[in-house]
Amino acid sequence: MLSADGNFVISFNGELYNFAQLRNELEALGVRFRSTGDTEVVLYALILWGVEALGRFNGMFALAFYNIEERSLILARDHAGIKPLYYLQHKHGIAYASQFDQILSHPWSRESKVAYQSLSLYLHMAFIPAPFTILENCALLEPGSWVKFESTGNVAHGKYFEFPIYEPATLRGEEATEALDAALSNAVERQLVSDVPVAAFLSGGIDSPLVLSKMLQTGNGPFRAFTIGTEDVASDEANIAVNYARQLDVQHTVQRIAEADALGMLSEVVKASSEPFGDYSIFPTMLVSRLAASEFKVILSGDGGDELLWGYVQRMAEAIQLAPSFTVSPKCRQIQWSVRRLLGKHRAHHHLRFTTPGQWHAFKHLLLRGNHLARIFPDLPPWPEDYKRFDYSPYDANETRTAQWIRWNEFTTHLTKVLLKVDRASMHESLEVRVPILDREVVQTAQQIDWQSCLDIEDGIGKLPLRKMLSKSVNHQSTAKRGFEVPMGAWLRGSLRELVHDVVLSQDEFLGMPVNRKRMNALFAQHESGQINMAQGLWPIVSLALWEREHFNR
Repeated sequence: MLSADGNFVISFNGELYNFAQLRNELEALGVRFRSTGDTEVVLYALILWGVEALGRFNGMFALAFYNIEERSLILARDHAGIKPLYYLQHKHGIAYASQFDQILSHPWSRESKVAYQSLSLYLHMAFIPAPFTILENCALLEPGSWVKFESTGNVAHGKYFEFPIYEPATLRGEEATEALDAALSNAVERQLVSDVPVAAFLSGGIDSPLVLSKMLQTGNGPFRAFTIGTEDVASDEANIAVNYARQLDVQHTVQRIAEADALGMLSEVVKASSEPFGDYSIFPTMLVSRLAASEFKVILSGDGGDELLWGYVQRMAEAIQLAPSFTVSPKCRQIQWSVRRLLGKHRAHHHLRFTTPGQWHAFKHLLLRGNHLARIFPDLPPWPEDYKRFDYSPYDANETRTAQWIRWNEFTTHLTKVLLKVDRASMHESLEVRVPILDREVVQTAQQIDWQSCLDIEDGIGKLPLRKMLSKSVNHQSTAKRGFEVPMGAWLRGSLRELVHDVVLSQDEFLGMPVNRKRMNALFAQHESGQINMAQGLWPIVSLALWEREHFNR
C-alpha cells in the first residue's frame, strides 16, 4: 500500500489487533484514512512514529516499510515470531520474503553457499532458529526485532520487544489466575474481529479448549471446532477433544490420520516446508488446517501456553529441582558421574555428565543424541558460536532463576519452532491461524507470574492458572502432556520404509555434507528391527533429503 503522497510504501503480512485504537490516535494527529483495514494504520504509524511504532503494535506480522525519498527499508517481525520474515543481503540490494523458497528462487541466492553451522543446528534440533538460515548471507529476522537498510550501505538493528530471562514475580496464586483470565478474555475478543467467520482448533490438552471456552463467553457464537486424531492409541487425543466439545456444547469435526495418509500427504508437507524442517507433527498440523480450511478462513489456536506457563513439566521440573546441584565444581561432578557409572546407577543421575544446566537442557532438546550425528556426519561442524540460547551459568542455578531461564529458553527456542510449523502448514492450506495466548497483553501478564503458581513439581502438573480457568467451563480436563504427535516410528518401518532407502540410505551426501552410509544404515536397521525408536532423529534427515530434492535444485 502506498501513502497518499506516494513517498512511502508498505508490504504487510498478518493482523494488527489493536489497529482501531491506533487509528484513533493517528486521526487525532491529523491523518485522514482512505481505507477501513489495519494495513493503512500500520503504514501511517510507521510514517509518523518510525520504529517506535512497533512497540505499540499488538498482533502477528511480518512487514517491510520503504521510504522512497530516502531509499531506506525497514523490515520487522512480531513480538513472538508468529509470522516469519527472511532476507538476503546482496551487493545489488536486499531480497525479503515470508517463505524461504521465495529467497531461493531469487537469482541472487545462487551466489550464497550452504551455511554448514546452520545445518548442524538443524540436525541437532530439527529446525533452524533465527537469525540463522541454511544459506550464508541470509537471515531469519528474530522475533520482536527490526532491521533498517539505507542506500548509503548503513545497516541498523534493533529490538522493540524482548522476553525477559529474569523478571521478579509480582503475581501469585489467585491474583495471577484472575489477571491472566482477564488478559486472555481481552485477547480472544480482539482476535475474533474478522470480516469472515472464525472457528477453533481443539486438542485434548488445556490451551485450545480454554481458547474455545473464551470464544463462547463472548456471546458471538456459535463456533465450530476441528480436531485431528491418529489410529495410534499412545498419541491419539481425539476422544479427549470430543469430550471437551461435548461439555462446551460446540459443533465438532474430527478426522483421523492413518498411516496411508502419510505417504499421500508427503509431497505437500515437503512443499510447505520451504526451509529444512524436521518436526513431523507438521503432518497433523497440515491435515487439521486442511480440514478447517474446507469451511473457514480464520482459526484460533492454543499455541503458547506451555512455553509461557511451564507446561513442559517433564523437562522443566527436573531441571528446576536439580539446579542447585550445578553449583558443585565440574571436577566434583565428573567424579560423582564416574562413581555412579561404576555402580550402574548413572541413568538416574544423567545430569552429572554436564557442566551447566544450560548444557543439560540443550541435551534434552537434541533429537539424535549420543555420538550418532558425529558418526553419520563426520565433517559436521559445531553449531554457531553466537547461538547463545543454551548458555546458562551454574552460578545462577537456584530454583527460581533456573525456572525463569527455562521459561525464557522455551519461549525463544521451542516456541519459534512450533510457530514456524503452524505458519507453514496453515499458509499452505490458505488458512489464517491466530494465537490469543501470545497476545501482547497475555504475554506481558504471564511474565509477571511466579513459577510456583504455575508448576506443581510434586504432582507433575503445569499451567495451573490455565487449568483453573478451564475448570470454570469443563468438569474434567487432561493432565497428560502428549503433544501433537503421529506414530512416525511405525510409519518409517511401514509405508515410508522404501522412501528412507531411496532418499537417505542410498546417498553419500546431503547439501554437500558427506554421510557415512554404513553408520546411517546401521542406525536405520536398529530402528527397523524395533530395538529402538529413532523416529525423532531419523525424520529430520529424511525431511532434509526431501527438501533438497524439492527446493534446492541448483
